[in-house]
Amino acid sequence: MKKRVAYQGITGSFSSMAARALYGPDLTPVQTIRFREIFEHVTSGRADAGVVPIENALAGSIHEMYDLLSEYNCSVVGEYYCPVQLHIMTASPSESIDSITQVFSHPKALEQCSVFLEQHPHISPVVFSDTAGAAAHVRTLNAPGIAAIASQEAAQEYGLSIVAPSIQNHPSNMTRFFALVHRPEAAETPSKCTLILSLRHEPASLYKLLGEFAQLAINVTKIESRPIPGKPFEYSFHVDLETTPQSTGTLYEAVERAKAATVETRVLGFYSTIKGV
Repeated sequence: MKKRVAYQGITGSFSSMAARALYGPDLTPVQTIRFREIFEHVTSGRADAGVVPIENALAGSIHEMYDLLSEYNCSVVGEYYCPVQLHIMTASPSESIDSITQVFSHPKALEQCSVFLEQHPHISPVVFSDTAGAAAHVRTLNAPGIAAIASQEAAQEYGLSIVAPSIQNHPSNMTRFFALVHRPEAAETPSKCTLILSLRHEPASLYKLLGEFAQLAINVTKIESRPIPGKPFEYSFHVDLETTPQSTGTLYEAVERAKAATVETRVLGFYSTIKGV
């Protein structure tokens, strides 16, 4: 049976590409405008799974996503590193960079192309809900001087012409996506896990916790601190752990040590990674 997979944007968005990579081309898309809707669909059962961007190699963490992960009862069951090549595209193939006055795209995509946009100050960036939606909007407007920043897939999907390819700030740009479900699923041989931790308010509490992971040779690949609602200047920590060939303990042992060393440890999930090509 086809899985109903919720993601932000429409066909041609990087989220749709990540969803296909994680769940295959035969999924049933549940397209949303806001990230929160993805979590609502998954927790209500209107979608079997959700796919959300968690961080970008150039723009960094998507803080809203960390807050939603804390708020909703969802489990991480996989991750995908999606290559991100961003192009300027127009409805007319005769357009040039010099003739473009406005470019539509998602704010994170605009941020990832900041160097190019600074070098072309005659182009005004306009925020749009997602990259593919911006491409579809430009196709609908079909007006001179109007462009979108989106993927090659979006250009093909909406019949646009790429006038400036690969304008992102760095050629090795990637976005990391999580696959989410409502009920935890057991991974046979997980390589990673993600935790939300509340530390004790005492000196060196984080240092001591990291020492526990170091004793097991478990790699800490990410630490993100986020404010705890209702507790001014108190923070929870989102921590990603990864096994290595040198690991002397399992991820499950690392979680047990985290539970013993913290006020609260919430396991978001055990999972494996799919690398983009």
